[in-house]
Amino acid sequence: MSVRERLPARPVAKYYLYMATNTMGLALPIWVVFLRAQGLSYTEIMVLDAIWWLGLTAGEIPTGFVGDRIGWRNSLVLGNALRSVAVVAMGLSSTFWVLAAVYLLWAVGTTLQSGSTDAWLYELLERRIGDETFEHVRGRGESVTLAVGAVAAIAGGYVGDVSLRWPFYATGALWAAGTLVLVTFPSIAVDADDRVGPLEVLPLLRERILGSDLRRFVLWVGVLLGVAQAVSRFTQPVSVDLGVPVASLGWLYAGFTLLAALASARAEWIRERVGLDGWFLLTPALLGTLFVGAWVVPLVAIPGFVAIRAMRAVTRPLSKGYVNDRVATAGRATVLSGVSMAYSLIKLPFSVAGGVLADALSPLVAMAALGVGLLAVTLVVHRGGSPVGLRTGSEVGAD
Repeated sequence: MSVRERLPARPVAKYYLYMATNTMGLALPIWVVFLRAQGLSYTEIMVLDAIWWLGLTAGEIPTGFVGDRIGWRNSLVLGNALRSVAVVAMGLSSTFWVLAAVYLLWAVGTTLQSGSTDAWLYELLERRIGDETFEHVRGRGESVTLAVGAVAAIAGGYVGDVSLRWPFYATGALWAAGTLVLVTFPSIAVDADDRVGPLEVLPLLRERILGSDLRRFVLWVGVLLGVAQAVSRFTQPVSVDLGVPVASLGWLYAGFTLLAALASARAEWIRERVGLDGWFLLTPALLGTLFVGAWVVPLVAIPGFVAIRAMRAVTRPLSKGYVNDRVATAGRATVLSGVSMAYSLIKLPFSVAGGVLADALSPLVAMAALGVGLLAVTLVVHRGGSPVGLRTGSEVGAD
């Protein structure tokens, strides 16, 4: 029997429907253009990103704990409702400090979802058919988000050409619809013995992340995602400098997103054929080379931006599946939130450094500098051995 035939049809269909609403496609093509239109410098934009990551860092553990206590579905509903309010508020904002408050509210909503989404899906699949299907469903869900986002990006570019605020309002309406879908999700009950008390949170994180083979893996994925996030902020200004009209940014992002959707749908295939070791060695080497190449030949920036989207689309399900395989049911959302918190901390310096370099020199120079840094770190990390541990999920205790 195939994986598809064994999937629990209705819950997975609802998951895919929610993922279809979970796109930023409408606003993403004009995001940085909108912020620049409000008079913000690149440094201020990157500082907003840093505030976002700090908000995630501060909120991940408390909200992961909340998710384990009130239920993962309830945490998802609350988080998505807060995000819907935040994205509409962003469209209404025009000053740095108001935007900073919006970013913080958005971060809280995101943290309520970050651990709970994957904890809910992993437990649903594990209890009904076995956890080996997580990467299959997670990768397909990511591809649904990206495919819908591609269509939304085209619309967002044209809508943004009329008013840069309208795509944010439309995104808020879409996410509100997603909240209604989340309400219909089946609740996944967690036994009392699997619930984590407040005093157990830090020891649990020390044991599951800092004291395990996850430590090097989480650090390395955080660096990879941090550099990619910083460089992706230059997509719009660099593309406009290369002659792409604002109205056409949606088509550009649609192309990016469709390619990323195809990559995400093949996440399981990539793990089987390329392997985690190969993926987390070859991908940063390719990205770093493209980023440096863009400084010499600016048009190389476009395939670099494409590669970022494809990398993130595949890395998310691969890394989340890897981490889930190495944690038990007890405190699953808390541990996953702890991993997200680590990623947020690691991304901070890359965001700020990228903004400062872009203001002082240019976005292309900042992109090249981040590429050199990524290549250097890749060499150092892999000379010390692969960051991917050798243990399998079956070797992890169910404590």
